Amino acid sequence: MSRIGETKRRLEATVEAIDAVDADLVAGRLDRDEHHRQRAEHEREAGRLFVSLRRAQREAERGRAEPAAAPAERRAAWLKSPPAIAAIGVLLLVAGVGVGVWGGRWLGQRQGVGTTVPARTGSGPSMLVGDIELRALQQAAAREDTPIPSLLQLAHVALDQGRLEEAREVYGRVLAREARNVEAITHLGAVLYQEGRVDEALAKVDEALRIDSTYIHAHWDRTQYLF
Repeated sequence: MSRIGETKRRLEATVEAIDAVDADLVAGRLDRDEHHRQRAEHEREAGRLFVSLRRAQREAERGRAEPAAAPAERRAAWLKSPPAIAAIGVLLLVAGVGVGVWGGRWLGQRQGVGTTVPARTGSGPSMLVGDIELRALQQAAAREDTPIPSLLQLAHVALDQGRLEEAREVYGRVLAREARNVEAITHLGAVLYQEGRVDEALAKVDEALRIDSTYIHAHWDRTQYLF
């Protein structure tokens, strides 16, 4: 079994162990102190396994990308310029709008019906998280000392799945501990944008860019909100 597969199997078993401990408490087979001790132990193991899984997945992705990395690095230096980042965002968006308009007209002619622009369902690439990983994230986030990367991961999943109140609450927890976290600030703007509060969303991405003018996700979101 691959390292990723083995880690997923162990993570699933740990999540099931947490569920079993909760069931034992409800059934009266454990008192609260013993339940708390066992659950905390399993949660720590689940958190460790989740981090190991993400690390293994990133290493596998890097291994696949390495052959093309050197030419890309030579071309990428100029992309660190904020004006270049913004310009790329505008060009991509304009191209996307053009294709969308052309496609809409073509479909209208073929089908005789109008087209509807789908609502924005996320603030970036979709977070492809399985049920077991999602449960592990939610269980880990129940702890007060959950690492910030785990909180951000859960918040991104909630945002992509349209659970805006949960996303807002988790991003808020991140900012309560790290007030200048540009990732949380930018994605909180995405929550506001999905609620139709465009001016407030723009204010959030502007706040993020004042902290880190090279954060490309904020540039992309700002371009989308403006156009």
